[in-house]
Amino acid sequence: MDLELFEFSPHVAAEWDTFVIQSSFGSIHQISAWKKFQEQIPGRKKVFGLGVRKNGKIVATVLCVQMQTGRFGQYWWYSARGPVFDPQKEEKAGIFLMQEACKKLGNVGGMFWRVDPYFSISQEKCVFPKTDLPIKTVTQNYQPTDTLIIDLKKTNDEILSEMKRKGRYNITLAQKKGILITTIENGKITERDIDDFWNLNMETTSRDKFSGHEKSYYKKLLQSLDEYAVLFFAEYEGSRIATAISTFCGEKAIYYFGASTSHSEFRNLMAPYLLQWEMMQYAKKRGCTSYDFLGIAPENDLHHPYAGISDFKWKFGGSRHTFSPGQEIVLNPFWYSLYRFVKRRKKL
Repeated sequence: MDLELFEFSPHVAAEWDTFVIQSSFGSIHQISAWKKFQEQIPGRKKVFGLGVRKNGKIVATVLCVQMQTGRFGQYWWYSARGPVFDPQKEEKAGIFLMQEACKKLGNVGGMFWRVDPYFSISQEKCVFPKTDLPIKTVTQNYQPTDTLIIDLKKTNDEILSEMKRKGRYNITLAQKKGILITTIENGKITERDIDDFWNLNMETTSRDKFSGHEKSYYKKLLQSLDEYAVLFFAEYEGSRIATAISTFCGEKAIYYFGASTSHSEFRNLMAPYLLQWEMMQYAKKRGCTSYDFLGIAPENDLHHPYAGISDFKWKFGGSRHTFSPGQEIVLNPFWYSLYRFVKRRKKL
């Protein structure tokens, strides 16, 4: 077996993206456009990628984002939904990639390296190479361990029949009330569109008492992900009353961010239900075979932060998919222990 390690560079970007997009273990979080996006976010200083070729063909890749802590010049590394490789067919290549990445990150510096690939619990054993470096399961996942996925290979009638009755009813109600869905692809998004999204987002975070990102984050996401990210609005008599940002990468559609108005006169129009349905239709037209709601509460966890939004998502039917929790490979035990101690103290 001839395994060759290489670093990501612009001249391999197209080949890299093709591999990630075509892999069932790949996602938008590991393509070159995501690298471009991450490099524009304050506190994320650099992104580098490593890949493995076997007999000249790419069989494993990973993007690593440098995450600044803002304290004592310390940082850590994050590979969202990475590394990407088939744990059954290319386990040796994946382990080789992880070993080499650990060496490189150890030489560059940093407290730890967090990974959370699209692997199930049974597959996670394939990810981690034999190493003297400690490996810790994270206490708080950035990527959800549980998500709800709609099978877009099914007909619309089949998808509707598998929804809860209330989900179908609310979609029909929104249609009868005259809700219109506007799709704005990259290149056509204006400052007014960003402002409208942001205003609805602020209403939602205030109403539901959770924190979001800075306005510039959403703008950079839409600009950097180019054709992969799309902005949607639900409108009623000229007023934008719900919105969403979803990504479409290969066969995977992911519902990323959503928001809706808090005005009582619009709440009973059920615009978010029709918005989700139309995004599924858009995903089908893009050739996607799955629609990922990006996060639901784990089974029987009634106090999970996603418990509230899970009820809304389950009305659309679909099936639960559970992934292994994130893992942190400790690169610097002293700083890692101190960092975790400070994080625990903040929660007290």
